[in-house]
Amino acid sequence: MARQRHRTARGRKVTAIAGVLLFGTLTATAQSTGTGTGNPDSVTQQYANGGVYTGAMTGGKPDGFGTYTLPNGYEYSGDWVDGARTGHGTANFVDGSVYEGAIVDGTPNGTGQIALLDGSVILGTWTDGVLSGPATATYADGSVYQGDFVDNQRHGNGTWSRPDGYVYEGGWIDGMRSGAATITYPDGSTYEGEMLSDRRNGKGTMVMTDGFIYVGDWVENQMGGFGRVTYANGDVYEGVLAQGQRHGNGKMTYANSDVYEGAFAADQRSGIGTFRGTDGYLYDGEWQGGQHQGKGRLVYPDGSIFEGNFAANLPQGAGRITYPSGDSYSGNWVNGVIDGQGTSRRANGTVYTGGFVDGQQQGQGTLVTADGYSFEGNWDAGLRTGQGSVTYADGTTYTGGFQNDQFHGTGTLTVPDGMTYTGEWNDGAITGTGVARYATGDVYEGAFVDSKREGRGTLTYATGEVLSGIWTNGVLTEPDAPATTAPDAPATGATDPDTDPAETPE
Repeated sequence: MARQRHRTARGRKVTAIAGVLLFGTLTATAQSTGTGTGNPDSVTQQYANGGVYTGAMTGGKPDGFGTYTLPNGYEYSGDWVDGARTGHGTANFVDGSVYEGAIVDGTPNGTGQIALLDGSVILGTWTDGVLSGPATATYADGSVYQGDFVDNQRHGNGTWSRPDGYVYEGGWIDGMRSGAATITYPDGSTYEGEMLSDRRNGKGTMVMTDGFIYVGDWVENQMGGFGRVTYANGDVYEGVLAQGQRHGNGKMTYANSDVYEGAFAADQRSGIGTFRGTDGYLYDGEWQGGQHQGKGRLVYPDGSIFEGNFAANLPQGAGRITYPSGDSYSGNWVNGVIDGQGTSRRANGTVYTGGFVDGQQQGQGTLVTADGYSFEGNWDAGLRTGQGSVTYADGTTYTGGFQNDQFHGTGTLTVPDGMTYTGEWNDGAITGTGVARYATGDVYEGAFVDSKREGRGTLTYATGEVLSGIWTNGVLTEPDAPATTAPDAPATGATDPDTDPAETPE
């Protein structure tokens, strides 16, 4: 978010110039080592310090127009009054700078111009050798200052413009931009507000050419304090900032009308906050690094509600979700997916408690339905697989192996009327070797296929009669010995030894 492309734009301070402008006074008689020559209007005088004066003199003192030079290269040419440089003159200094203008008692006073060796030129008002008052300074880099000076420094109000298009118009203190000001940057962006020591400090408005607008507090050239930011894409932030970034409490209104209100840190949503999406998405809770992190409550657009822990925007750890249908889950989450131990409750009354992996029942778990059905045992990918026990609403029970939700392997089925089967199962059907015990006391022991006697087996009636041999589709087709007369079949087929065990309950 930080927009600080202009934070290094600074003016150059005008250094003290008094050192090269203070001339002192010259008394010819006091320093003379020779006699004047020439006519009365032009006298040449040599001094002990090696200086030479040529010009008008009165009473042994320079008076009128004259030129004074020193061996080090210094030269003054201009007006003199009673031995002092007073009036208008030009001074060429050893460092190559040149002053031309008003002088009083050897000191610049009034309007004058100094040209420095680096090419800078300053034209302004001088007082006792110090630039003070309105002036125009053209610097070597091509920048120009027009405004007030005090003690050789820009002080008061002034305009500073650079060749690259940067323009500062406003207050100055001790050579630095300070006070109310308006700045135009090379790219056309503008700042209007307060400055302190060459930096944006206080209240101010920054308008970028791309549409970015900031109105608010500034600290050390950066957005800091309370402010309002309008981004180029239409997003708007109102709140606290620090070092050019959103930091503290604030409100972010996005161009699509989504809203976040809460804490920020380092320009990202961090702390406690609420996000409201126009699609119905609502999160209220803890944030870190711009993401849901910690405890929170999330309402999804479809009406589902999650309450619990988050990590990287996703449910993580303990949490509870309630669906619009009335279904719910409470337990562990991994990367936004139901994973670990938990309890799932259906609106129809079905409850599962146990293990989950990737949103499906996995491992040990118990399922209970409203109509009395229950299962306790092992699950794999949402299906009963492995060892388990099931009880049906009518009291029928099964304990044994499962595969893909079907009885499979070895198990025992018990029917309320007294019939039991213990043996092998395949894909939900009695297939393999087993023992069926009927309510009448009859017992069949042998082979089954698809819940029918098939292959070798022995049926022993409660009366003691025995039928043994090869069975086909539930009928003894190849008896080992002539069969004795069987008793009349009972009324209930499920307990009729001449019929197969009942189909597996669903």
